[in-house]
Amino acid sequence: MNVLFRCDGSVEIGMGHVVRCMALAEHLKDNHDLNIHFAMRQSELGISKVKESYPVLESNEATFDYEDWLSDCIHQTNAEILIMDMRDGLTREKLKRVKKNTGIKVVTIDDLEDKRLQADFAFYPPIPQLENVHWEGFNGELYVGWEYVILRKEFFQFYPEPNNPIPNILVSMGGADEKDMTKYVISALDLIETQFTATIILGSGYQFQNDLVCRLDKIGFPYKIYSYPNDIAEVMSRSDLAVISFGQTAYELAALQIPAIYLCLSEDHFISSQLFQKTGIGFSLGVFEGIIDKKIVGAIQGYLNQIKDTKKNKKQNIIPFLPGKTHQIAEIIAMIK
Repeated sequence: MNVLFRCDGSVEIGMGHVVRCMALAEHLKDNHDLNIHFAMRQSELGISKVKESYPVLESNEATFDYEDWLSDCIHQTNAEILIMDMRDGLTREKLKRVKKNTGIKVVTIDDLEDKRLQADFAFYPPIPQLENVHWEGFNGELYVGWEYVILRKEFFQFYPEPNNPIPNILVSMGGADEKDMTKYVISALDLIETQFTATIILGSGYQFQNDLVCRLDKIGFPYKIYSYPNDIAEVMSRSDLAVISFGQTAYELAALQIPAIYLCLSEDHFISSQLFQKTGIGFSLGVFEGIIDKKIVGAIQGYLNQIKDTKKNKKQNIIPFLPGKTHQIAEIIAMIK
């Protein structure tokens, strides 16, 4: 069976959609022997990443027509299933015509656009936004729950609980970090009085290395820096606390049972982050533009002051990210006729 993924990844929108689509694609290929292709638009960073593993059909934006291009991609790959993980304004009507012209079955992931109503299968974590969207006219199958979160396979492995002599704080702002939140958080960490070490992970699209190096020359805490490490789950697992940009990393840290403080790039991300705060997995500081140093420092200091209790609570707040559970999406897709 042939499967076509439609997603993008760039400095502007980040790499979360690409990361989870590649994780799902890997499972479908390795465990169900499905043939995988990707269709991508204007996302050089994402395209270069995907091309390391899968064929990519790229759009010609000069003559772009969404309906024609997507239909052509489906025909070229003989795809029987289209998996969508993008938010770029594809309308429900255009998707309806694509389905009629190609006979494709459509899967959509974490989708709040109207095109979701034309999907045959729709998968979501239990995000608050679902309480406010309508489903009139939707004739597909809807799946909502923690078990439909997509993670890279390394986040299913067991890692020893960190036993750091002083707390280790992870700083990770995603694959691109367009607003250089990394440097901002580093400056806030330098105001913390409690002893700690820092682990800094930079994504493949990070563009501010020179400025960051200059800032790190002036900080007063020990740190280690990693640029898109291959063993990212293991690196993350050594931390006691994380300060991150809300997105795919939030789910990964939750699977590792590491509490996190979230900085959000949008109001939609902030709303999604409330699920994690309500569950006791982490704490959301809100949309990044409205966050001041004092707020970050206070949140971090609060966690550091209660790090022992935090570890205890962490074990009590285990969510169902279990091997075999989070691949339920793949198992359902593999059964589509």
